[in-house]
Amino acid sequence: MKRKLLAFLLLGLFAITSAMAQNKTITGRVVGADDGLPLPGVSVRVKGGTAGTTTGADGNFSLNAPGNASVLSFTYIGFVAQEVTIGANNRVDVRLVTDAKQLSEVVVVGYGAQSRALSTQSVSTVNSESFKNQVVVSPQQVLQGQAAGVNMVNSSGILGASSFITIRGGSSLSAGGQPLYVIDGVPLNTGNYTQEQGAPTGAGLNPLLNINANDIESMTVLKDAAAVSIYGSRGSNGVVLIKTKSGANNSATKINVDYYTGTSKPTDILKYMTADQWRNFRREYLTANGTAVPAYPTTSFDWADAVIRTGIVNNFNANASGGDEKTRYFVGGTFSDESGYTLGNDLERLSGRFNFNHNISDKLRFGVNYNLARVNSDRIGAENSTYAPLTAAYLQLPYVVPYDAAGNFVNTGFVQNVIGLEETGFNKLNSVRNTGNAYGEFDITSGLTFKTDWGIDNVLFDEKYREVDVFTPGGYGYISRRGDNKWLTQNTLSYNKIFGQKHSFSGLLGYSFEKARYTSGLFEGQGFASDDLPNIGSASTPLTASETAQEWALESQFARLGYTYDDKYLFEGTVRRDGSSRFGQNNKYGTFYALSGGWILSNESFFNKDSKFAQFLKLTASYGTSGNDQIGYYDYLGTFAAGEAYNDASASIPSRVANPNLSWEETAQFDIGLTTRLFNAVDLQVNFYNKETSGLLASVPYPYTTGFASATQNVGEMRNRGWEFTIGSQNFKTTNFSWNTSFNIGFNKNTVLSLPENKDENGRNFLQIGSTAQRAIVGESRNTFYVIKYKGINPATGDAEWFKKDGSVTTTPVQADRVIVGKADPDFTGGFTNTFRYKSFDLSAFFNFAYGNKVLIDGLRFTENFGTGSYNKSTDLLNYWKAAGDNAFAPRLNSPTRLTYHQLSSNQVQDGSYARLKTVTLGYNLPESVLAKSKVIRSARIYALGQNLLTIQNKDFRGPDPEVSANGANNLVMGESFFALPQAKSWTFGINLGF
Repeated sequence: MKRKLLAFLLLGLFAITSAMAQNKTITGRVVGADDGLPLPGVSVRVKGGTAGTTTGADGNFSLNAPGNASVLSFTYIGFVAQEVTIGANNRVDVRLVTDAKQLSEVVVVGYGAQSRALSTQSVSTVNSESFKNQVVVSPQQVLQGQAAGVNMVNSSGILGASSFITIRGGSSLSAGGQPLYVIDGVPLNTGNYTQEQGAPTGAGLNPLLNINANDIESMTVLKDAAAVSIYGSRGSNGVVLIKTKSGANNSATKINVDYYTGTSKPTDILKYMTADQWRNFRREYLTANGTAVPAYPTTSFDWADAVIRTGIVNNFNANASGGDEKTRYFVGGTFSDESGYTLGNDLERLSGRFNFNHNISDKLRFGVNYNLARVNSDRIGAENSTYAPLTAAYLQLPYVVPYDAAGNFVNTGFVQNVIGLEETGFNKLNSVRNTGNAYGEFDITSGLTFKTDWGIDNVLFDEKYREVDVFTPGGYGYISRRGDNKWLTQNTLSYNKIFGQKHSFSGLLGYSFEKARYTSGLFEGQGFASDDLPNIGSASTPLTASETAQEWALESQFARLGYTYDDKYLFEGTVRRDGSSRFGQNNKYGTFYALSGGWILSNESFFNKDSKFAQFLKLTASYGTSGNDQIGYYDYLGTFAAGEAYNDASASIPSRVANPNLSWEETAQFDIGLTTRLFNAVDLQVNFYNKETSGLLASVPYPYTTGFASATQNVGEMRNRGWEFTIGSQNFKTTNFSWNTSFNIGFNKNTVLSLPENKDENGRNFLQIGSTAQRAIVGESRNTFYVIKYKGINPATGDAEWFKKDGSVTTTPVQADRVIVGKADPDFTGGFTNTFRYKSFDLSAFFNFAYGNKVLIDGLRFTENFGTGSYNKSTDLLNYWKAAGDNAFAPRLNSPTRLTYHQLSSNQVQDGSYARLKTVTLGYNLPESVLAKSKVIRSARIYALGQNLLTIQNKDFRGPDPEVSANGANNLVMGESFFALPQAKSWTFGINLGF
């Protein structure tokens, strides 16, 4: 019996060995012929056989094929099918050519990449060609107007300030409102790392400030649940995936050098009086009210002209890329030196990137992506303070001069001498950021790959501030040092396999863990023996010495399964389980999911593939959930505040009530979409979505008997609903001329569905945080302007008039008369680009627009204030009422309403709709016939670029810029400006050389 069993085992082993000897492993990589980018999901089959697989996210494949296999067949929607003979070394690298009748784009998705034609996810991609040779301080700028459903507002013209971005509407009230940024698989830390200097209040610095736009291959915005649920508790605000450039296999080294220089100035500024205008106006005002007129100084100084300068930018970038059969690499570096158009607004950046990929063997690969950047900023005061140059310039009395008779700087009081502050002190911020990852990838068997990835995001901010004795007696200074260091590991198993001729499976199973530690220290002092002693250690009187540290961690398991039948029916399911240290002990873990499907009708037999009208048609639908965990580190804990006294002894008192049930906000989203290609020239994508967020985080009032004023809880619901349209068309094409157009528009309606019990005058629940002008009201937008409604100047009496709540007219409104006067959320946003090419010339013009939103120009409450003589005034006040029948801007000088004219009302709430010529570029490429004579230069292009050259806005708009959000990413304060710097109008000239 034993001999028979042994013989049977030997026979089986011999059969298996023989079969393995007869098979061979074929590996390779598939890329696009036009751009050299990897193609994921390509069907790889043995011709005449059943063996098959699909390529992974990097275009790599590994296939066990019969020993006699000689030809492989490669098929991919959007590309021409290709057959390739297997070489002697069993490696096949292929470059597929695009099919003009199909969608050939590859899109980056969470933990991978997919063919747009076969994807069931709703994503928008901005490729590097869209912002090539543009002045981009931060990568977010390239998203504005380029992706349907993405609303981006530049918070100010301050260099390095954060931008306000919402994806398919805001999904939160008190929690974080920014999307999750992921660079080469590494989620970035975001936070406010400064002492509120040089950025709008609450905005902080731009999380992508240290990323060089020249290093970016593509930016992909994940929008629907099918796309974002793979990021679980951090996906409800959308996800922005940034893929950096890499080299190409079997490619000689290519070197690109780019240099540009340019100038800038503000697009517009507020109106303000000259010294003579102010003195005359003030005399007339005092005389009309029977008040003695003092002898005003006869001096004059134009403060706005003194703090506004010609901004200058110089940028130099160089990179090299290439590779051989086993290695790909990209090395890049940039140096940028920019001076903004206001005094003291400067930014210098030096960054370098190294991306490396290497095939150790046919089955084992590893790679590194690493970026190191240093940013040095000369900063200016926040815009809502008199330390901000332009704010102070608007408010400073125009007869005040910054110098005394001897030419020394003087202290000008509450409205600061910002010229002297800049010249004598300093306000610096230096930051260093290390971001990168290293990975190893191993093909376990045909179609099954294991990948381990380790990443870091380490950022350090060093802030120094100093005021001299003339502005603060004894002098004042501080240093602030903040660090945010994160490490993470991600381990995945991916599976790609073809069964038979029609069944294609893909699977992803993963585990990730990340941990971050945030530290901050503040050292503050005054009383310096000399202004020549700049360091804080020279202060004789320490004011503050503090240091804090906070940590958080996230553990996750996730999976994705995809199935395609006959390239016609598409199915995908995603699930992720997150455990977060930010949440209460009863809700540490949560599960998020998504289901999606698609139907490619153009691959059905009943579809006329030779139709001249439609060449591709796909329907998709998805539903799923995602979350928001941006709530701080320890909000669920009950805490104590130190520094109190009890019975003459130091003590601590309770400061926050514990909430073990605190959890993430959860957003459920439904999406249905249509993607089609028409007339062999027009690509159209249409999506409808409905997002509903529950468990909104809000501060809920507590009874005073508890000893706590309020506590953060999960209460309330909110909905975003809208449509998105994206069109790309090839309008005209000949040998020498082409004209292409891209257009996108996104409609969104935000509605608060429920809030905690807190009734307004109409019996509706509302929430008000951070602004007296805006409320989140049930049934309305979360960013609803709720103020007194202004009527105008009565032509018969010269009195300013407002509306009472019941609609009647009054000259003495009260707070109870406040009503809804608009919302900060636009009805729709978008952009369109026209690109023309004629022989070696190219011309591109890009417009972006927003419509249906209001903005509060809050600075008008100061510059249009009759009652105070402490500030300069707007020239609009010169148009005051003088006689019956006048249609004046301002009331008569002795009207009882002159003292309330400046009160917060709809008079300062402006129509924020606009259309802007964002960029126009004219370039010339040196012809190949000329380049052929050079053995060194591969390509050469010179170009001129204009930015923000034209803004179309409401003719009655009284602000410097309708594109404002002076509170950055603060969800409940959107579209408000307190002397926010307008966008810069700039001209840039550059040259790009390829070697």
